[in-house]
Amino acid sequence: MTLALALIPAMAADQPPRIEVGQPFPDLVLPRMEDGRPASISDFRGKKLALHIWASW
Repeated sequence: MTLALALIPAMAADQPPRIEVGQPFPDLVLPRMEDGRPASISDFRGKKLALHIWASW
């Protein structure tokens, strides 16, 4: 399944999640490139998932 590169946080934008070593990655919702339907990172729990995150600034 291919996911869009734009990340849409599933939590409030005014308070970014704290990511601590050893803790699970925060759940994010990403639009699918095929049809735009949302897909959550938690949908892939127990499976291998590669995220390509980049910025162009």
